Amino acid sequence: MLESILGYVHNGTTLLFGVYISASFLGIRMNRRNIPILFGFSCMTGLLYISCFALFGSHVTEQVYPLIIHLPLILFLTLFYKYKVLLSSLSVLTAYLCCQISNWLGLVALHLSHLQWVYYSVRIAVTIAVFLILIRYIADAAAQLLPKSTKALLIFGLVPFVYYLFDYAAGVYTALLYSGLEVVVEFLGLILCIAYLLFLLCYFKQYEEKQEAEQRGHLMEMQYAHTQKEVETMRRSEKTLALLRHDMRHFLLNISSYAENGENDKILSYISELIAIADETATQRYCRNELINMILSSHKEEIEHAHIDFQYNIQLPAHLPISDIDLTSLLSNGLENAIHAASNAPPRKSAHSA
Repeated sequence: MLESILGYVHNGTTLLFGVYISASFLGIRMNRRNIPILFGFSCMTGLLYISCFALFGSHVTEQVYPLIIHLPLILFLTLFYKYKVLLSSLSVLTAYLCCQISNWLGLVALHLSHLQWVYYSVRIAVTIAVFLILIRYIADAAAQLLPKSTKALLIFGLVPFVYYLFDYAAGVYTALLYSGLEVVVEFLGLILCIAYLLFLLCYFKQYEEKQEAEQRGHLMEMQYAHTQKEVETMRRSEKTLALLRHDMRHFLLNISSYAENGENDKILSYISELIAIADETATQRYCRNELINMILSSHKEEIEHAHIDFQYNIQLPAHLPISDIDLTSLLSNGLENAIHAASNAPPRKSAHSA
């Protein structure tokens, strides 16, 4: 009697576990609206399970379990909650894989006690515990799979999908799992290896895309800062030019006065001073490449602040064989390393250079 009651409770908790965890993995919130909806669906599939069990027995019910429980759940999540079939299938398969935690611990308890009611009790307790852990710590992370590409989702779903097929093919529809054949036992290891390698490949590509996005963001920030500096320089230059235009008559009168008095040295000194003032209004350009000009200009203040004697001789082809992002990364890192090395170099009589 106790075993029968615990068996029914075990089936019920497992069904509720699968439904609610599948929904949580999709990001469906456990609120006043969704909890009763999911419970109602669980009751309907539970009635379908009981009817099949009463009409055809446990053996047939176990074999058609995917058709009366898993498939309706996938369709329900797809049609009612409007998720893609791939996402719904992945969440259901992952929830099925998570059921193996209670299954394995229940089998351990059965092996140690040789009592069926202990097996059911352990499975019920572990199912509840795993449910709480998944809802609290894993569900939100699993829901982050939603924006992933189809290729990434297929890689993530490879392990639960293959395990699902393997479990039913080797443990339900046949007895291969218990035959002791080495090729059957090692099959899961093969799938885990393939899935891990595919995951590494997918992760590496996403990491590269993330790095490229960060570099693009850094380049945009640099361009924005450079634009602000150019605007400020242009404003200062406009003010200086305005003053030069305003004082041009005085400049010419002073030069004329020096010439009448034969003071050529003062004329040359005065002209040099005017040239220096005019040079301050010019925007510094290092080469024909605007990106390199921007990068060098962005480090100009840092170089001047460190009192580094910066000398350059830049010769570039018309078209560079690398992308703007790679050029920005290489040149910026090289300049930063050179500035750091020159700043920390021991003092010498001559100025530091980078």
